[in-house]
Amino acid sequence: MKQRLNYIDIAKGLGIILVVLSHIRNSDVANYALAFYVTIFFFCSGYTTSCSPQGDKGMMAQFKRHAIKLLKPYVFFSILLVIISGEIYLQGLIGIVYSRYSLYPLSHPDIHHFFIYGNYPLWFLTCMIVAYLLFYVIVYNPKYRYYLASLYLVLTIAMTQLPILLPWSIDTAFFMAIFMFAGMETRRLMPNLFQSKTVHPLVLFAIIIYVLLVPLCFDVNLSVREYGSSIAVCFIAGLTGCLMTVYAARLLENTFTGTLLQKIGQHSLTIFCIQIPFILWGKDIFEHVFPQPQTQVQFIATVIFQTLFTITAGYLLSLLLHKNERIKKIIF
Repeated sequence: MKQRLNYIDIAKGLGIILVVLSHIRNSDVANYALAFYVTIFFFCSGYTTSCSPQGDKGMMAQFKRHAIKLLKPYVFFSILLVIISGEIYLQGLIGIVYSRYSLYPLSHPDIHHFFIYGNYPLWFLTCMIVAYLLFYVIVYNPKYRYYLASLYLVLTIAMTQLPILLPWSIDTAFFMAIFMFAGMETRRLMPNLFQSKTVHPLVLFAIIIYVLLVPLCFDVNLSVREYGSSIAVCFIAGLTGCLMTVYAARLLENTFTGTLLQKIGQHSLTIFCIQIPFILWGKDIFEHVFPQPQTQVQFIATVIFQTLFTITAGYLLSLLLHKNERIKKIIF
Protein backbone atom coordinates (compact mmCIF):
# COMPACT_ATOMS: atom_id res chain seq x y z
CA MET A 1 0.00 0.00 0.00
CA LYS A 2 1.23 3.47 -0.81
CA GLN A 3 2.23 5.72 2.03
CA ARG A 4 1.81 9.50 1.61
CA LEU A 5 5.15 11.24 1.99
CA ASN A 6 5.23 15.03 1.89
CA TYR A 7 8.60 15.23 0.15
CA ILE A 8 7.42 12.84 -2.57
CA ASP A 9 4.48 15.15 -3.28
CA ILE A 10 6.95 18.05 -3.40
CA ALA A 11 9.09 16.11 -5.89
CA LYS A 12 5.99 15.60 -8.05
CA GLY A 13 5.28 19.32 -7.78
CA LEU A 14 8.77 20.11 -9.04
CA GLY A 15 8.32 17.53 -11.79
CA ILE A 16 5.03 18.91 -13.10
CA ILE A 17 6.42 22.46 -13.23
CA LEU A 18 9.31 21.18 -15.37
CA VAL A 19 6.87 19.26 -17.58
CA VAL A 20 4.83 22.42 -18.18
CA LEU A 21 7.99 24.39 -18.95
CA SER A 22 9.03 21.74 -21.47
CA HIS A 23 5.77 22.20 -23.38
CA ILE A 24 6.00 25.98 -23.61
CA ARG A 25 7.10 26.88 -27.13
CA ASN A 26 10.77 27.84 -27.47
CA SER A 27 11.31 27.41 -23.75
CA ASP A 28 14.80 26.06 -23.07
CA VAL A 29 14.45 26.14 -19.30
CA ALA A 30 13.51 22.46 -19.02
CA ASN A 31 16.26 21.19 -21.34
CA TYR A 32 18.51 20.59 -18.34
CA ALA A 33 15.88 18.35 -16.79
CA LEU A 34 14.83 16.33 -19.85
CA ALA A 35 16.33 13.15 -18.42
CA PHE A 36 14.20 13.05 -15.28
CA TYR A 37 11.14 15.33 -15.32
CA VAL A 38 8.92 12.46 -16.52
CA THR A 39 10.75 9.53 -14.94
CA ILE A 40 10.50 11.20 -11.52
CA PHE A 41 6.80 10.28 -11.43
CA PHE A 42 7.60 6.62 -12.11
CA PHE A 43 10.44 6.65 -9.58
CA CYS A 44 8.11 8.13 -6.94
CA SER A 45 5.43 5.54 -7.73
CA GLY A 46 7.91 2.75 -7.09
CA TYR A 47 9.34 4.50 -4.02
CA THR A 48 5.94 4.55 -2.33
CA THR A 49 5.10 0.95 -3.23
CA SER A 50 5.84 -1.89 -0.86
CA CYS A 51 8.65 -4.19 -1.97
CA SER A 52 6.58 -7.26 -1.11
CA PRO A 53 3.21 -8.54 -2.39
CA GLN A 54 0.26 -6.80 -0.73
CA GLY A 55 -1.38 -9.24 1.66
CA ASP A 56 -3.85 -11.54 -0.01
CA LYS A 57 -4.20 -9.38 -3.11
CA GLY A 58 -2.92 -11.01 -6.28
CA MET A 59 -0.78 -9.31 -8.88
CA MET A 60 -3.66 -8.71 -11.30
CA ALA A 61 -5.82 -7.23 -8.54
CA GLN A 62 -3.06 -4.73 -7.72
CA PHE A 63 -2.55 -3.92 -11.37
CA LYS A 64 -6.29 -3.52 -11.99
CA ARG A 65 -6.52 -0.96 -9.19
CA HIS A 66 -3.86 1.23 -10.79
CA ALA A 67 -5.12 0.67 -14.33
CA ILE A 68 -8.63 1.85 -13.49
CA LYS A 69 -7.28 4.82 -11.54
CA LEU A 70 -5.28 5.95 -14.60
CA LEU A 71 -7.71 4.96 -17.34
CA LYS A 72 -10.62 7.00 -15.93
CA PRO A 73 -8.83 10.38 -16.15
CA TYR A 74 -7.42 9.36 -19.54
CA VAL A 75 -10.91 8.89 -20.96
CA PHE A 76 -12.35 11.96 -19.22
CA PHE A 77 -9.62 14.39 -20.28
CA SER A 78 -9.50 12.94 -23.79
CA ILE A 79 -13.21 13.70 -24.20
CA LEU A 80 -12.81 17.12 -22.57
CA LEU A 81 -9.99 18.09 -24.93
CA VAL A 82 -12.02 17.01 -27.97
CA ILE A 83 -14.88 19.21 -26.73
CA ILE A 84 -12.52 22.15 -26.17
CA SER A 85 -11.16 21.80 -29.71
CA GLY A 86 -14.69 21.98 -31.12
CA GLU A 87 -13.81 19.62 -33.99
CA ILE A 88 -13.76 15.87 -34.50
CA TYR A 89 -11.16 14.16 -36.69
CA LEU A 90 -10.98 10.43 -37.36
CA GLN A 91 -7.19 10.57 -37.08
CA GLY A 92 -7.44 12.22 -33.68
CA LEU A 93 -9.97 9.69 -32.41
CA ILE A 94 -7.75 6.83 -33.57
CA GLY A 95 -4.92 8.57 -31.75
CA ILE A 96 -6.87 8.54 -28.49
CA VAL A 97 -7.26 4.77 -28.79
CA TYR A 98 -3.66 4.27 -29.92
CA SER A 99 -2.47 6.73 -27.28
CA ARG A 100 0.73 7.86 -28.94
CA TYR A 101 1.94 11.22 -30.20
CA SER A 102 2.53 9.76 -33.64
CA LEU A 103 2.66 6.46 -35.48
CA TYR A 104 6.28 6.89 -36.55
CA PRO A 105 9.37 8.23 -34.77
CA LEU A 106 10.08 11.92 -35.33
CA SER A 107 12.92 11.06 -37.71
CA HIS A 108 10.37 9.65 -40.19
CA PRO A 109 9.52 12.00 -43.10
CA ASP A 110 5.80 11.66 -42.26
CA ILE A 111 5.32 10.92 -38.58
CA HIS A 112 1.51 10.60 -39.01
CA HIS A 113 0.54 12.83 -36.10
CA PHE A 114 -2.06 11.28 -33.78
CA PHE A 115 -2.48 13.59 -30.77
CA ILE A 116 -4.07 16.61 -32.46
CA TYR A 117 -6.31 17.84 -29.64
CA GLY A 118 -3.57 19.14 -27.38
CA ASN A 119 -3.73 15.77 -25.66
CA TYR A 120 -0.17 14.63 -26.28
CA PRO A 121 0.76 14.64 -22.55
CA LEU A 122 -1.85 11.90 -22.03
CA TRP A 123 0.57 9.26 -23.35
CA PHE A 124 1.94 9.35 -19.82
CA LEU A 125 -1.18 7.72 -18.35
CA THR A 126 -1.40 4.73 -20.67
CA CYS A 127 2.37 4.26 -20.49
CA MET A 128 2.11 4.14 -16.71
CA ILE A 129 -0.67 1.54 -16.93
CA VAL A 130 1.59 -0.77 -18.94
CA ALA A 131 4.57 0.06 -16.72
CA TYR A 132 2.59 -0.89 -13.60
CA LEU A 133 1.84 -4.31 -15.07
CA LEU A 134 5.53 -4.87 -15.79
CA PHE A 135 6.51 -3.49 -12.40
CA TYR A 136 4.18 -5.84 -10.53
CA VAL A 137 5.69 -8.78 -12.39
CA ILE A 138 8.91 -7.82 -10.59
CA VAL A 139 7.21 -7.18 -7.22
CA TYR A 140 5.52 -10.59 -7.26
CA ASN A 141 8.68 -12.39 -8.36
CA PRO A 142 11.28 -10.92 -5.96
CA LYS A 143 13.67 -13.83 -6.44
CA TYR A 144 14.13 -12.85 -10.08
CA ARG A 145 13.81 -9.07 -9.70
CA TYR A 146 17.27 -8.17 -11.05
CA TYR A 147 16.98 -10.66 -13.91
CA LEU A 148 13.62 -9.17 -14.88
CA ALA A 149 14.93 -5.61 -14.65
CA SER A 150 17.86 -6.59 -16.88
CA LEU A 151 15.48 -8.24 -19.33
CA TYR A 152 13.40 -5.06 -19.45
CA LEU A 153 16.50 -3.07 -20.32
CA VAL A 154 17.42 -5.48 -23.10
CA LEU A 155 13.88 -5.31 -24.49
CA THR A 156 13.99 -1.51 -24.34
CA ILE A 157 17.16 -1.53 -26.44
CA ALA A 158 15.72 -4.07 -28.88
CA MET A 159 12.50 -2.10 -29.42
CA THR A 160 14.38 1.00 -30.51
CA GLN A 161 14.74 -0.81 -33.84
CA LEU A 162 11.00 -1.01 -34.42
CA PRO A 163 9.81 1.04 -37.42
CA ILE A 164 6.74 2.39 -35.56
CA LEU A 165 5.91 3.62 -32.07
CA LEU A 166 3.83 0.98 -30.34
CA PRO A 167 0.39 1.74 -28.87
CA TRP A 168 0.17 2.72 -25.21
CA SER A 169 3.97 3.23 -25.19
CA ILE A 170 4.59 -0.49 -24.87
CA ASP A 171 8.06 0.05 -26.31
CA THR A 172 9.05 2.58 -23.61
CA ALA A 173 6.99 1.17 -20.71
CA PHE A 174 9.73 -1.40 -20.00
CA PHE A 175 12.15 1.48 -19.45
CA MET A 176 9.68 3.25 -17.17
CA ALA A 177 9.06 0.08 -15.18
CA ILE A 178 12.79 -0.01 -14.42
CA PHE A 179 12.47 3.43 -12.82
CA MET A 180 9.58 2.15 -10.71
CA PHE A 181 11.78 -0.74 -9.66
CA ALA A 182 14.67 1.65 -8.94
CA GLY A 183 12.41 3.73 -6.71
CA MET A 184 11.27 0.66 -4.80
CA GLU A 185 14.81 -0.65 -4.40
CA THR A 186 16.10 2.75 -3.28
CA ARG A 187 13.68 2.75 -0.38
CA ARG A 188 14.21 -0.94 0.40
CA LEU A 189 18.00 -0.83 0.43
CA MET A 190 18.47 2.74 1.73
CA PRO A 191 15.38 3.59 3.80
CA ASN A 192 17.14 6.51 5.50
CA LEU A 193 18.59 8.08 2.34
CA PHE A 194 16.25 11.09 2.47
CA GLN A 195 15.44 11.13 6.16
CA SER A 196 18.09 13.72 6.98
CA LYS A 197 18.50 17.11 5.31
CA THR A 198 22.24 16.60 5.52
CA VAL A 199 23.39 15.59 2.05
CA HIS A 200 24.10 11.86 1.79
CA PRO A 201 27.32 10.91 -0.06
CA LEU A 202 25.24 8.95 -2.59
CA VAL A 203 23.10 12.00 -3.33
CA LEU A 204 26.21 14.17 -3.70
CA PHE A 205 27.64 11.59 -6.10
CA ALA A 206 24.34 11.55 -8.03
CA ILE A 207 24.45 15.33 -8.43
CA ILE A 208 27.99 15.19 -9.81
CA ILE A 209 27.13 12.40 -12.25
CA TYR A 210 24.01 14.20 -13.42
CA VAL A 211 25.88 17.44 -14.09
CA LEU A 212 28.40 15.50 -16.19
CA LEU A 213 25.75 13.62 -18.17
CA VAL A 214 23.11 16.30 -18.73
CA PRO A 215 24.76 17.69 -21.92
CA LEU A 216 24.24 14.24 -23.47
CA CYS A 217 20.50 14.28 -22.72
CA PHE A 218 19.29 17.39 -24.56
CA ASP A 219 17.56 15.19 -27.20
CA VAL A 220 15.67 12.96 -24.76
CA ASN A 221 11.95 12.66 -25.49
CA LEU A 222 10.55 9.50 -23.94
CA SER A 223 7.08 10.08 -25.38
CA VAL A 224 8.45 9.24 -28.84
CA ARG A 225 11.15 6.74 -27.82
CA GLU A 226 14.10 9.13 -28.02
CA TYR A 227 16.79 8.42 -25.40
CA GLY A 228 19.40 11.02 -26.27
CA SER A 229 22.96 9.82 -26.82
CA SER A 230 22.23 6.31 -25.48
CA ILE A 231 19.80 4.37 -23.31
CA ALA A 232 22.51 3.74 -20.71
CA VAL A 233 23.27 7.46 -20.36
CA CYS A 234 19.55 8.26 -20.32
CA PHE A 235 18.96 5.76 -17.53
CA ILE A 236 21.88 6.88 -15.36
CA ALA A 237 21.05 10.55 -15.86
CA GLY A 238 17.38 9.84 -15.19
CA LEU A 239 18.11 7.91 -12.00
CA THR A 240 20.60 10.43 -10.62
CA GLY A 241 18.19 13.23 -11.56
CA CYS A 242 15.43 11.49 -9.59
CA LEU A 243 17.66 11.11 -6.53
CA MET A 244 18.66 14.76 -6.83
CA THR A 245 15.03 15.91 -7.14
CA VAL A 246 13.76 13.88 -4.18
CA TYR A 247 16.62 15.21 -2.05
CA ALA A 248 15.79 18.78 -3.11
CA ALA A 249 12.17 18.07 -2.19
CA ARG A 250 13.29 16.84 1.23
CA LEU A 251 15.16 20.12 1.78
CA LEU A 252 12.01 22.07 0.90
CA GLU A 253 9.81 20.06 3.25
CA ASN A 254 8.13 22.18 5.97
CA THR A 255 8.92 25.42 4.17
CA PHE A 256 6.44 27.81 2.54
CA THR A 257 7.72 26.92 -0.94
CA GLY A 258 7.63 23.23 -0.08
CA THR A 259 4.03 23.48 1.10
CA LEU A 260 2.99 25.11 -2.19
CA LEU A 261 4.84 22.46 -4.21
CA GLN A 262 3.31 19.73 -2.08
CA LYS A 263 -0.20 20.94 -2.89
CA ILE A 264 0.71 21.18 -6.59
CA GLY A 265 2.19 17.69 -6.50
CA GLN A 266 -0.98 16.24 -5.00
CA HIS A 267 -2.89 17.55 -8.04
CA SER A 268 -0.16 16.93 -10.62
CA LEU A 269 -2.22 14.36 -12.52
CA THR A 270 -4.92 16.89 -13.48
CA ILE A 271 -2.33 19.54 -14.35
CA PHE A 272 -0.47 16.98 -16.46
CA CYS A 273 -3.61 16.12 -18.43
CA ILE A 274 -5.02 19.59 -19.10
CA GLN A 275 -1.86 21.68 -19.37
CA ILE A 276 -1.78 22.33 -23.14
CA PRO A 277 -4.96 24.46 -23.42
CA PHE A 278 -3.92 26.48 -20.38
CA ILE A 279 -0.42 27.00 -21.83
CA LEU A 280 -1.93 28.35 -25.06
CA TRP A 281 -4.54 30.48 -23.28
CA GLY A 282 -1.86 31.86 -20.97
CA LYS A 283 0.19 32.98 -23.97
CA ASP A 284 -2.84 34.61 -25.61
CA ILE A 285 -3.77 36.45 -22.42
CA PHE A 286 -0.26 37.77 -21.83
CA GLU A 287 0.23 38.92 -25.41
CA HIS A 288 -3.19 40.60 -25.39
CA VAL A 289 -2.28 42.56 -22.27
CA PHE A 290 1.31 43.26 -23.41
CA PRO A 291 1.18 43.39 -27.24
CA GLN A 292 4.56 45.08 -27.71
CA PRO A 293 7.21 43.44 -29.97
CA GLN A 294 8.81 40.32 -28.52
CA THR A 295 12.08 40.91 -26.68
CA GLN A 296 14.12 38.59 -24.51
CA VAL A 297 12.62 40.14 -21.38
CA GLN A 298 9.14 39.85 -22.87
CA PHE A 299 9.78 36.22 -23.75
CA ILE A 300 10.93 35.36 -20.22
CA ALA A 301 7.93 37.16 -18.76
CA THR A 302 5.61 35.25 -21.11
CA VAL A 303 7.11 31.91 -20.08
CA ILE A 304 6.77 32.77 -16.39
CA PHE A 305 3.15 33.88 -16.85
CA GLN A 306 2.25 30.79 -18.91
CA THR A 307 3.76 28.52 -16.27
CA LEU A 308 2.03 30.24 -13.34
CA PHE A 309 -1.27 30.41 -15.23
CA THR A 310 -1.14 26.74 -16.24
CA ILE A 311 -0.19 25.45 -12.78
CA THR A 312 -2.73 27.67 -11.01
CA ALA A 313 -5.59 26.96 -13.42
CA GLY A 314 -4.86 23.22 -13.44
CA TYR A 315 -4.67 23.16 -9.65
CA LEU A 316 -7.97 25.02 -9.24
CA LEU A 317 -9.66 22.76 -11.80
CA SER A 318 -8.41 19.72 -9.91
CA LEU A 319 -9.76 21.10 -6.62
CA LEU A 320 -13.12 21.65 -8.31
CA LEU A 321 -13.21 18.12 -9.74
CA HIS A 322 -12.27 16.63 -6.37
CA LYS A 323 -14.83 18.68 -4.46
CA ASN A 324 -17.84 16.59 -5.48
CA GLU A 325 -17.43 12.97 -4.40
CA ARG A 326 -19.56 11.63 -7.26
CA ILE A 327 -17.56 13.52 -9.89
CA LYS A 328 -14.32 12.58 -8.18
CA LYS A 329 -15.27 8.89 -8.29
CA ILE A 330 -16.07 9.09 -11.99
CA ILE A 331 -12.87 10.88 -13.03
CA PHE A 332 -10.30 9.64 -10.54
